[in-house]
Amino acid sequence: RDVATRRGAWGVSHTHVPTESRPGHVALIAGFYEDVSAVTKGWKANTVEFDSVFNRSAHTWAWGSPDILPMFADTLPHVTAASYDASFEDFASADASRLDTWVFDRVHAMLEEAAADPEGSLARSLAQDRVVFFLHLLGIDTNGHAHRPHSAAYIRNLALVDAGVRRIEAAIDRYYGYDGGTAFVFTSDHGMAAGGS
Repeated sequence: RDVATRRGAWGVSHTHVPTESRPGHVALIAGFYEDVSAVTKGWKANTVEFDSVFNRSAHTWAWGSPDILPMFADTLPHVTAASYDASFEDFASADASRLDTWVFDRVHAMLEEAAADPEGSLARSLAQDRVVFFLHLLGIDTNGHAHRPHSAAYIRNLALVDAGVRRIEAAIDRYYGYDGGTAFVFTSDHGMAAGGS
């Protein structure tokens, strides 16, 4: 809330059908609603190549779900993607927030590694213009679908994500010397009804 009311801008994003992860992410990173013919590929492969913020980056680092990252990272040599094992995604789990914790921990570890070796290749890559960090937080989505958006599990996961985002913002600002040159976009690939669908 602090960012929205004091330091940042906010708005409402509108999704189109189908409200699935694949077309939602295409809209976010490429700026257009994907052709529905992509459904014939199960939303898993690019039926038509398209330009995106990842294509235009000098380097993109992405962390998260093995179901999402390969859709956008597998064909780009300047994208470094790290996914947890697919078995880690347990949709019946009592605490799917561990998926989000995994992502936050990996981002912090990367920044710490680069800070420990300021002359190393990782630090040099991070010093380029047009660097993108993409954090895919599946835990909160999973908890919403499995336990519903008003459940205790979802509310706990929401608090974890809020705290994690604050820590990530602070870590990135600290790494880049509080230069004010980082834009943060926090959004969702689709909405969710009260019933979890």
